[in-house]
Amino acid sequence: MKRYTLLLLGLALLLVMTACVPGNQETTNTPAPSTRAGRLELSLNGGKELTVECGAVYAELGAEALFYEKDEILSAVKLEVQIQGQVDTQKVGTYTVSYSASHDGHSASVERKVHVVDTTPPVITLITDPAGFTEPGGTYIEEGFTAMDICDGDLTDKVQREEKDGKVFYTVTDAAGNTAQAEREIVYGDQSAPVITLQGETTITMDAGAAFPEPGYTAMDNCDGDVTHLVTVTGLDRYIAGTYTVTYTVTDSHGNTAQATRTVTVNPVRQLDVVQPSGKTIYLTFDDGPGPYTQQLLDVLAKYNVKATFFVVGAYGTAYMDLLPAMHQAGHAIGMHSVSHNYNQIYANEEAFFADLYAMQKVIFDYTGFNSTLMRFPGGSSNQVSDTSMIRLTQAVTDQGFQYFDWNVDSRDAGGAQTSEEVFQNVTAGVSGRNVSIVLQHDIKAFSVEAIEKIIVWGLANGYTFLPLTPDSPTAHHTPAY
Repeated sequence: MKRYTLLLLGLALLLVMTACVPGNQETTNTPAPSTRAGRLELSLNGGKELTVECGAVYAELGAEALFYEKDEILSAVKLEVQIQGQVDTQKVGTYTVSYSASHDGHSASVERKVHVVDTTPPVITLITDPAGFTEPGGTYIEEGFTAMDICDGDLTDKVQREEKDGKVFYTVTDAAGNTAQAEREIVYGDQSAPVITLQGETTITMDAGAAFPEPGYTAMDNCDGDVTHLVTVTGLDRYIAGTYTVTYTVTDSHGNTAQATRTVTVNPVRQLDVVQPSGKTIYLTFDDGPGPYTQQLLDVLAKYNVKATFFVVGAYGTAYMDLLPAMHQAGHAIGMHSVSHNYNQIYANEEAFFADLYAMQKVIFDYTGFNSTLMRFPGGSSNQVSDTSMIRLTQAVTDQGFQYFDWNVDSRDAGGAQTSEEVFQNVTAGVSGRNVSIVLQHDIKAFSVEAIEKIIVWGLANGYTFLPLTPDSPTAHHTPAY
């Protein structure tokens, strides 16, 4: 009974171990003509058929061989398996791999089919020039491309191109029928600037105040055509002598800008020496100086041989008073304005006014040796700050042999104007239409002095004569308020 029980337990153990053999193994035994006891089993790791993508790495799974001497699981001996056959994953096809094992007169063999397939399309790579562009209406020039397939290799010469609707379409098919596509957006742009052609000489000389003798120019653009009408000409001030770079500029519709230049020399036109005024006359007058800008003013006046009138302010030793001799020697007129320019002191009464007037006359005489009789009331003869009747003062200065001058053209440099251009516009507008103009300016104002050269050139170009005031000059008298 005990022996029978042990036999049953052995059979049960054999059944359990048989159930533990891996289910994913393919087992094939080819019996050998042997009379020896035992059994050889050869099992594939993995299936009998495998599929590998072309270009991938084939991983050999191998096989397992076991020899059972007593036909019992516990007696199994693992054997070495011989493998024959190569798989070329770079070439589509079906490959056979054979596995075999032998032991003690027993042998077994099994085969595996490996299918190398190509399901991956080629790769098209577009070459792009970041700075490349196609001009509108132009033909696209191919920047380049490549096509590579994992099995077929370089297929660049097989690529088909089609240009349509502003795009380029690329198509290529490998030997396995896999198709790849790519598309390129054509970059249209105009990076070519127009071409400006200057006619005539590139160096021109002209007189100040004259119209610029433009020789002409043209501008052509590769896309926009004739853009001559868009050219702007800058850099010339025909009223001020000097050498200028005149720039011609044009921009096409795509933002490309071209420039060309000429060198223009504007020569000063000096006023001729005049004895008596004839025709239109301008008397430039300057109050409240001399000051830090008076020398600059004198240089401009000398440049054009123009004489002006200075109604000066200051006592002995006051800054810039040493310019008075140079003014007188250059032929400019010098008149009295005030020693103190303090309205409360000057107009306190008639005695105070004349004390200031004669003191200023003496300062001028001591500096120049010339006894001036020209004068201008501080604030003008129509001022309303005087505590003394201006009607009486105007009559009194006339009775004492003085000639007073107001103005009929105001530059507004003492109120209103802030720039030299505003002064220029105010003066030229006020002078226009007059035969005699007495212009009020201040040589202690830098921007007013800066406007003088342009005013002079404009006047000379428009037929005006510039003269200094004299006792016999036409006057401009305001109407005293009281």
